Amino acid sequence: MFSLAAGKLLDRDLPETVETGLLQIGTPAGQSKAEMESVLIFRVGNEWFALPTQVLDEVVGSRPIHSLPHRRHPALMGIVNVRGDLVICLSIAQLLIGCSESAAPSRLVVVRDAGGRLAFPVDEVQHTHYHSLVDLARAPETVARSASRFTKGLFSWRGKSVGRLDERSFFDALNRCVI
Repeated sequence: MFSLAAGKLLDRDLPETVETGLLQIGTPAGQSKAEMESVLIFRVGNEWFALPTQVLDEVVGSRPIHSLPHRRHPALMGIVNVRGDLVICLSIAQLLIGCSESAAPSRLVVVRDAGGRLAFPVDEVQHTHYHSLVDLARAPETVARSASRFTKGLFSWRGKSVGRLDERSFFDALNRCVI
């Protein structure tokens, strides 16, 4: 009963005055809402990445990852229980920066695309952030195995360079790890 009421409350459209107020506060002068994008910022190892909030399903605390027998891809870690659902868990550290996971990742980010839900451990999760699409800098293509092939661009956040992941190529790579 309460969850249904909460769902209705959170799913309703914002009044126009609230949207206008958010736009005035959240966007730099001279930029429209269409030029801005909401992303979730997270850290894997020493690297900061961002994914659009549209693909974000939820962020949960760390939980046991159950290994799968005969796994073929090194990025395929196993499965995790997320609210009673078994979700495939992948190492984006292996996929993006070519290294193994840290000893104790603090959170699991659960994302969703047309293929279903996938989870990956991260070392740190920051809040959602609006960034300007026009300010995305091109990612350097220095190493063949680098995250640049999955990166749409870079933006600055709190003095750090954040790689805005291209969700299409990112999900394609994640789904190839599962096969």
